[in-house]
Amino acid sequence: MIARAGILACLWLLLAGASAHAANALSDLRMTLVAPPPTRVAPDIALSGKAAAQCAPVLDRVTLDRIDLTIELKLPTTGCDSRRTQSFALRVNPAQNTGMPILPGQVYRVRVYATADGATHLVAFRLIDTNSPASAPVPENGFWWSQADTETGPASAGSGASIEMQDGQLAVGLFGFTDTGAATWYFGSARPSGRIASVSLVQLANGDSPFAPSGSQPSAHAGPRLDLEFLSPTTAHAWLIAPENGTENGYLQVRAMTLARSRFATGPIGDTWNGQWVLVNDTNASARVFQFAQASSLDAETFRLVDANSDATLECRTASATQQPETCSLTANSLPLADFDQVGIDRLDGRDPSGNHVKLIRIAH
Repeated sequence: MIARAGILACLWLLLAGASAHAANALSDLRMTLVAPPPTRVAPDIALSGKAAAQCAPVLDRVTLDRIDLTIELKLPTTGCDSRRTQSFALRVNPAQNTGMPILPGQVYRVRVYATADGATHLVAFRLIDTNSPASAPVPENGFWWSQADTETGPASAGSGASIEMQDGQLAVGLFGFTDTGAATWYFGSARPSGRIASVSLVQLANGDSPFAPSGSQPSAHAGPRLDLEFLSPTTAHAWLIAPENGTENGYLQVRAMTLARSRFATGPIGDTWNGQWVLVNDTNASARVFQFAQASSLDAETFRLVDANSDATLECRTASATQQPETCSLTANSLPLADFDQVGIDRLDGRDPSGNHVKLIRIAH
């Protein structure tokens, strides 16, 4: 079953209009996952907001392609009274509208399009997480860089983010380039919901050089929004959402990218996990310390670290010889201690043979 906290989470989609004709036709569009009745597993999506009087949108079409949900709205072309507004509400049932329900254990990407006067534009984009919040990876603090990915396309060379998780709050600094090629950076913070986070960014401009005799207060400008889906402690899919062509007509442009926290070392991949680690079990106050070294490659996709003092081994598997490990297994005296499916550079999360949550945390290199 989908976690109730995820079902009841509200995702706000703000838009200013759908066409030149309907510049004020839609506002405060809100999307909410609706808990299913006992006879169904999958939730509906409720859309509500305000529209110009006698100009409420109607649901035109819904399509679901794996995890990409597209909702198309149609606005009347005549009879709208822009002097007044009225509330509207629509219910989208993906199972009924597309034949495919929204299922537990997924992050869905929802795009809302509006059509008026024969033109269709993207007016909203958000992520929906139907995973249990307990399954969400904890992102590692540090620099995350854009990288090529078959899911999101080529890397944005020289672009990346500084990510820090502190007391349940996520802080993001995004650095890249403007349309003119000038270096720029944005920052913002948000509280993640499960595997996803939506961060409204702010840009600082017109500041003084650190070598200026006296510093002046830089000006702050609203920046794009960054939506994140954390796939692991060191990898995330990201979507940068901004007004189309920098205008305020309510249309959106979305740029997908993959961000990853990369290791600094250039030697064998297994060497990155050398060091002293402590294994912590949530149900047991005791902890075990391991000193892993002597990394060896078993094949192109597997490497092994050994703690000779405790007869323990940490064996990790990657998608290729150059990528971040996807899973690791810890054994001691040939007995299994834990399997980790969330693998970071400084922390691994998984389960012991009894199903208890365990963490392997680096304490020294």
